[in-house]
Amino acid sequence: MEPMASPRPRFSGRGGFVKSYMPKEYTNWKKQFLLAWSLYQAEKFEQGQALSVKIIFYIKPPAAFSKVKKNHPLLESEVIPVIKKPDIDNLQKSVLDALNGYAWHDDNQISEIYARKLYSLKPRIEIWIEGVENNV
Repeated sequence: MEPMASPRPRFSGRGGFVKSYMPKEYTNWKKQFLLAWSLYQAEKFEQGQALSVKIIFYIKPPAAFSKVKKNHPLLESEVIPVIKKPDIDNLQKSVLDALNGYAWHDDNQISEIYARKLYSLKPRIEIWIEGVENNV
């Protein structure tokens, strides 16, 4: 599925109280992401297990890409880095928050992380999670 960056929370006020919420588009994306995740990954890493996570975000090129760029062999080989929005930290946040309670108990278990964002004609997210030795 296409990557989506985590948006900022929205706020509304009623009766003197302020309530925060996430946009519906984002909550729907998280539901779809978890549905896709459940098809591939069933086990949850143990609580207290240090984790290493690698995420590659393959992002559809913008409509402004010229026909020359869209037919370029480097685009097909998925090696052109994305140097525009969405920010990589917001992309990471959306995935890490979605996987809380599903792939691990809490994302504070992640002690190493690597992420990239690349243009691709086949937008998707690839994730690798490994346990890290606790040398304690």
